[in-house]
Amino acid sequence: MKDILIVLNGNNSENAVEQAFLAAQSDSRKVKVLQILDSGLYHYGHHDLVAPRLNKRTFLLYIREQVFAQGRLEADGLIKKAGRMGISLEIDPVETDDVISTVIAEARKGYEKIYLSKEKKKLFPIFKKTMEQHLKREVPGRVISC
Repeated sequence: MKDILIVLNGNNSENAVEQAFLAAQSDSRKVKVLQILDSGLYHYGHHDLVAPRLNKRTFLLYIREQVFAQGRLEADGLIKKAGRMGISLEIDPVETDDVISTVIAEARKGYEKIYLSKEKKKLFPIFKKTMEQHLKREVPGRVISC
Protein backbone atom coordinates (compact mmCIF):
# COMPACT_ATOMS: atom_id res chain seq x y z
CA MET A 1 0.00 0.00 0.00
CA LYS A 2 1.33 3.38 -0.98
CA ASP A 3 1.24 5.86 1.83
CA ILE A 4 0.87 9.47 0.66
CA LEU A 5 -0.30 10.93 -2.64
CA ILE A 6 0.20 14.55 -3.61
CA VAL A 7 -1.82 15.90 -6.54
CA LEU A 8 -0.07 18.84 -8.18
CA ASN A 9 -2.47 20.60 -10.50
CA GLY A 10 -1.05 24.02 -11.23
CA ASN A 11 0.21 26.77 -8.96
CA ASN A 12 -0.27 27.30 -5.24
CA SER A 13 0.76 23.76 -4.33
CA GLU A 14 3.55 24.71 -1.92
CA ASN A 15 1.37 24.24 1.17
CA ALA A 16 0.19 20.79 0.07
CA VAL A 17 3.77 19.69 -0.69
CA GLU A 18 5.07 21.06 2.62
CA GLN A 19 2.33 19.38 4.68
CA ALA A 20 2.71 16.07 2.85
CA PHE A 21 6.50 16.05 3.20
CA LEU A 22 6.26 16.82 6.92
CA ALA A 23 3.75 14.00 7.38
CA ALA A 24 5.93 11.61 5.37
CA GLN A 25 9.03 12.57 7.32
CA SER A 26 7.41 12.14 10.72
CA ASP A 27 5.82 8.78 9.84
CA SER A 28 8.65 7.47 7.58
CA ARG A 29 6.26 7.10 4.67
CA LYS A 30 6.73 7.05 0.92
CA VAL A 31 5.34 9.85 -1.22
CA LYS A 32 3.97 9.66 -4.75
CA VAL A 33 3.38 12.86 -6.68
CA LEU A 34 0.80 12.92 -9.45
CA GLN A 35 1.93 15.92 -11.45
CA ILE A 36 -0.80 17.13 -13.82
CA LEU A 37 0.79 18.86 -16.82
CA ASP A 38 -1.67 21.32 -18.32
CA SER A 39 -2.06 24.92 -19.40
CA GLY A 40 -5.08 27.13 -19.87
CA LEU A 41 -3.44 28.41 -23.05
CA TYR A 42 -4.28 25.19 -24.93
CA HIS A 43 -7.83 26.49 -25.19
CA TYR A 44 -6.71 29.55 -27.16
CA GLY A 45 -4.66 27.47 -29.56
CA HIS A 46 -7.56 25.16 -30.33
CA HIS A 47 -10.22 27.86 -30.68
CA ASP A 48 -8.40 30.65 -32.51
CA LEU A 49 -10.67 31.51 -35.44
CA VAL A 50 -8.19 33.72 -37.25
CA ALA A 51 -4.92 31.78 -37.14
CA PRO A 52 -4.14 29.31 -39.92
CA ARG A 53 -3.77 25.62 -39.04
CA LEU A 54 0.05 25.70 -39.15
CA ASN A 55 0.19 28.65 -36.73
CA LYS A 56 -2.21 26.91 -34.33
CA ARG A 57 -0.09 23.77 -34.40
CA THR A 58 3.12 25.73 -33.83
CA PHE A 59 1.52 27.62 -30.93
CA LEU A 60 0.21 24.41 -29.32
CA LEU A 61 3.61 22.71 -29.63
CA TYR A 62 5.32 25.73 -28.08
CA ILE A 63 2.87 25.76 -25.15
CA ARG A 64 3.38 22.01 -24.67
CA GLU A 65 7.16 22.47 -24.56
CA GLN A 66 6.76 25.22 -21.97
CA VAL A 67 4.43 23.07 -19.85
CA PHE A 68 6.91 20.17 -19.90
CA ALA A 69 9.85 22.46 -19.09
CA GLN A 70 7.96 23.94 -16.13
CA GLY A 71 7.04 20.41 -15.02
CA ARG A 72 10.69 19.32 -15.09
CA LEU A 73 11.71 22.34 -13.00
CA GLU A 74 8.99 21.60 -10.47
CA ALA A 75 9.95 17.91 -10.33
CA ASP A 76 13.64 18.76 -9.84
CA GLY A 77 12.74 21.03 -6.92
CA LEU A 78 10.64 18.28 -5.33
CA ILE A 79 13.43 15.71 -5.76
CA LYS A 80 15.94 18.02 -4.08
CA LYS A 81 13.60 18.84 -1.22
CA ALA A 82 12.73 15.16 -0.66
CA GLY A 83 16.43 14.29 -0.69
CA ARG A 84 17.19 16.90 1.97
CA MET A 85 14.35 15.61 4.14
CA GLY A 86 15.20 11.92 3.61
CA ILE A 87 11.88 11.07 1.93
CA SER A 88 11.36 8.36 -0.65
CA LEU A 89 9.69 10.08 -3.61
CA GLU A 90 8.13 8.95 -6.88
CA ILE A 91 6.90 11.49 -9.43
CA ASP A 92 4.41 10.59 -12.16
CA PRO A 93 3.91 13.41 -14.70
CA VAL A 94 0.57 13.08 -16.49
CA GLU A 95 -0.88 14.96 -19.44
CA THR A 96 -4.66 14.50 -19.57
CA ASP A 97 -7.90 16.16 -20.58
CA ASP A 98 -9.89 14.47 -17.79
CA VAL A 99 -8.04 15.45 -14.62
CA ILE A 100 -10.63 14.28 -12.11
CA SER A 101 -10.91 10.75 -13.57
CA THR A 102 -7.12 10.46 -13.72
CA VAL A 103 -6.73 11.54 -10.09
CA ILE A 104 -9.51 9.23 -8.90
CA ALA A 105 -7.98 6.28 -10.77
CA GLU A 106 -4.62 6.90 -9.09
CA ALA A 107 -6.16 7.48 -5.67
CA ARG A 108 -8.02 4.16 -5.85
CA LYS A 109 -4.67 2.37 -5.82
CA GLY A 110 -4.69 2.70 -2.05
CA TYR A 111 -3.27 5.76 -0.32
CA GLU A 112 -3.73 6.57 3.32
CA LYS A 113 -3.57 10.35 2.77
CA ILE A 114 -4.13 12.44 -0.34
CA TYR A 115 -2.90 16.05 -0.36
CA LEU A 116 -4.34 18.67 -2.72
CA SER A 117 -3.82 22.38 -3.12
CA LYS A 118 -6.86 24.48 -2.27
CA GLU A 119 -9.01 25.30 -5.25
CA LYS A 120 -10.33 28.78 -5.89
CA LYS A 121 -13.94 29.28 -4.92
CA LYS A 122 -16.37 28.82 -7.78
CA LEU A 123 -19.01 31.37 -8.68
CA PHE A 124 -21.70 28.67 -8.73
CA PRO A 125 -20.31 25.83 -6.57
CA ILE A 126 -23.58 23.89 -6.73
CA PHE A 127 -23.11 23.06 -10.39
CA LYS A 128 -19.45 22.03 -10.37
CA LYS A 129 -17.83 19.99 -7.62
CA THR A 130 -14.24 20.49 -6.60
CA MET A 131 -11.65 17.77 -6.92
CA GLU A 132 -11.67 17.45 -3.14
CA GLN A 133 -15.42 16.72 -3.15
CA HIS A 134 -15.02 14.13 -5.91
CA LEU A 135 -12.21 12.38 -4.06
CA LYS A 136 -14.01 12.35 -0.72
CA ARG A 137 -16.98 10.69 -2.39
CA GLU A 138 -14.99 8.17 -4.49
CA VAL A 139 -11.91 7.22 -2.45
CA PRO A 140 -11.60 5.75 1.06
CA GLY A 141 -8.34 7.56 1.96
CA ARG A 142 -8.12 10.81 3.91
CA VAL A 143 -8.25 13.85 1.59
CA ILE A 144 -6.45 16.94 2.86
CA SER A 145 -6.73 20.28 1.08
CA CYS A 146 -4.07 22.85 2.00
